[in-house]
Amino acid sequence: MKHGKRLCTPLALVLAAALSSCIGVRADIVMKSEGAGTIALEYRLSKLAESLGKLDGNERWPTVPLGRGDFERTAARVEGLTLRSFSTKEEGADVVTKAVFDFSGPEALARFLDAGGKRAVLTREPDGRHRLFLSLTSGRTDLDPDLREVFVAVSAGYDFALTLRSQREGTLTLHDATGAPCALPPEMRVVPSGTTVSFKSPVGLLFSLAKGASLALTW
Repeated sequence: MKHGKRLCTPLALVLAAALSSCIGVRADIVMKSEGAGTIALEYRLSKLAESLGKLDGNERWPTVPLGRGDFERTAARVEGLTLRSFSTKEEGADVVTKAVFDFSGPEALARFLDAGGKRAVLTREPDGRHRLFLSLTSGRTDLDPDLREVFVAVSAGYDFALTLRSQREGTLTLHDATGAPCALPPEMRVVPSGTTVSFKSPVGLLFSLAKGASLALTW
């Protein structure tokens, strides 16, 4: 894709890119007892979408961090973050990029997810647990029903998935963009409590929600 200004937060950037292309995102977070941990990211990008992004005139397409240098720059910019491994390969019609980061604590994880502090907000609960509110989408009121069906169909086979593993019981709940709890569409899957909590949704469905979507995680 055209090289414009790159954010230092791959997850936030790829969430934006998913609005314009066929891309799947998987984030696996492991929290250790002392607060440090790892986050493993997998981006599955359609080779067709990647090719379209390289064409002249597509400067408006969001750039996606796919090269090792992108992730090394991210690690250098975010205090408490270290790139452990990186790989990329072609699988069928997709380009699959994987990166694993070590982070020094929850604050470093939140800075990595969103350096601006708007998409990822970390707080401390009265009982000492951490709470991470992660904004995924802001809502798509511009999609009429027919366009929504097309959007969902085009992105079929691409999911957004997030898993959090911790040493003690945690929770995961779904909210809209304003923070209000919302019902879970049948196509989405949630493990809401336990030492492992998770969320998974088709990308097309997630980004076509009129009221947007956010996740609240505690551990």
